[in-house]
Amino acid sequence: MLTGCDAPDAVESPGAPPRVVTGRGVIRGAVRFAGPLPEAKTSRVQCNDGQVDVPDESAVVNGNGTLRNVFVYLEGAPASADGARRDAAMLDQVNCRYVPHALGVQVGQTLRVRSSDPTLHNVHALSQANRAFNLSMTRAGDEKAVTFTTHEFVPVRCDVHPWMLAYVGVFENPWFAVSDDSGAFAIKDVPEGSFKLVAWHERYGRLEQDVRVGNDRPLDVTFEYRQR
Repeated sequence: MLTGCDAPDAVESPGAPPRVVTGRGVIRGAVRFAGPLPEAKTSRVQCNDGQVDVPDESAVVNGNGTLRNVFVYLEGAPASADGARRDAAMLDQVNCRYVPHALGVQVGQTLRVRSSDPTLHNVHALSQANRAFNLSMTRAGDEKAVTFTTHEFVPVRCDVHPWMLAYVGVFENPWFAVSDDSGAFAIKDVPEGSFKLVAWHERYGRLEQDVRVGNDRPLDVTFEYRQR
C-alpha cells in the first residue's frame, strides 16, 4: 500500500469481472432514526483568511426524523467491470468542508477531487483495502482524479484542517445509493432476484435485510437506526 504524497492512481487488476446484466427493478425507501437525537454541533473555524461555521456531519438527522448520509447497497450481487463507463463523481472542498460528506463510487469509476478554496489542502484517503493517497492542493480550481479497485468505506481527511472529513463508499457493482436530506434513497436497474440489502453509517454501523426484487413494481424498503 502506498502512503506517500500524490501517490499514483490505483489501476484495475487483471481478470476484471465481466459487464453485469442489469434489470428493470427499483429499490426505494428511507432511512429512519429513532430515539434521542444526536447533538447538532457547529464549529467556527479559520478558513480562506476568514472564519466559517462548519457543521459536524457525522450524524445528521433531518427534520422529518430520517438519517442523512447512509450508504445503501446490495451485498453479494454480481461484481461488474462497468465502473470505468460511469460518469465521474466529484468530491469538492468548499469553505474547508468536503462536499458531499458521503459519496458512492463503483470500482473503476473516476473520482474527481477538487478544491474550490484558495488555500492549502491535502486530501488524505485512509484506505485499508485500496491504495491510500495523499493529494496536495494549493489553489482554487486544483483537481486530480483517482480510482479504486475493491469494496471499502474510505475515510478522507485533510491534515491541514483536521475537522474536515468525508466518506467514499466503493462498490463492486452499480447498485448503491446514499440517503439524502429527506432520508430517501433509490437504487435502479436492479435485476430480478433475491438479495441482501445493507445500510451502513459511519457512526451507527450496519443494518441489513433480505429482499426480493421483481420487474413489475418498485420495492419499498425502510431501515431504522436507533440511538445507542
